[in-house]
Amino acid sequence: MTDKHPHSGARIFRNLKSSADYYNRARRTAQDLVEDAGAEGVKAALEDRKMWGAMRMMPTDIEDVQGYTPLINGASTQQNWTGIFKPGEKVRLRLINASVTTHFGMRVPGLKMTVVQADGNDVKPVTVDELRIVVAETYDVIVQPRDARAYSIIAESAGGGPRWCVARWPRPRAWSAPTTRCGLF
Repeated sequence: MTDKHPHSGARIFRNLKSSADYYNRARRTAQDLVEDAGAEGVKAALEDRKMWGAMRMMPTDIEDVQGYTPLINGASTQQNWTGIFKPGEKVRLRLINASVTTHFGMRVPGLKMTVVQADGNDVKPVTVDELRIVVAETYDVIVQPRDARAYSIIAESAGGGPRWCVARWPRPRAWSAPTTRCGLF
């Protein structure tokens, strides 16, 4: 998994230098303050704003830069990278977060993932529904699709940015390159 931004690195740097929250698309508003005051009380809401102001950051600033185009194996979600499997076979996926700042929640709806390796080291297998993967981490997981149907691999940005979604089919489609293995992310 990786991401591509429409702005050059120099432009991103310049924009962040001019305003640290330049790319924050979930800024808190005056209406949020009114709602917080109603829920927590005026004093608590103002103290919360004061605390965040002292840190010079926003509670909605999960990732410094948003607006990336998601890529899996170099393909966007519109290009739909596709892997082929046989029902019942165990498939090993190598999940690599090669993004600059994005933290992902990874899942394959309808399948459990068994983590067998973390950052190149074998681990005691752990079965999970979702896996949080941060910048430069690598995980090997085993999935075992039992049905001859399409499965989606979902990677969602922790900052609420775009969602990555690719399909794995039990057989090649006219628009996908035939392959016998899943490949690497």
